Amino acid sequence: MAEIKLSGKLPGGDANGLGAIAPQLVTNPHRVHVLVALVDCRSTTTDNDSGDTMPTARIRRVEAITGAEDLKTLERLLRRAMEHRTGQTVLPMDLEDELTAAFEDIDPNTGEVKE
Repeated sequence: MAEIKLSGKLPGGDANGLGAIAPQLVTNPHRVHVLVALVDCRSTTTDNDSGDTMPTARIRRVEAITGAEDLKTLERLLRRAMEHRTGQTVLPMDLEDELTAAFEDIDPNTGEVKE
């Protein structure tokens, strides 16, 4: 798997949609949240000995996804993308647990966010 660094800087202004979950990050810092991000390559670093090149991804836009229907749709898309990338139709347990935690506040029967 290719190594990729992530630029630590978030975009400014309207491109940074994380403000919507700031209070939740403070009150429940270990809860997993669902984000959608657009990225590009800010820079590349080349190891002169090995010739390996490592890209540094830059977040161009990020949005927190909080709506019940959107979360269910993104859960399916994330699972499909991970299965396509890994070639596994059954995800390893630790990944399954992370996905479950990210979507645990959704009632599977109604799609509504649980309080």
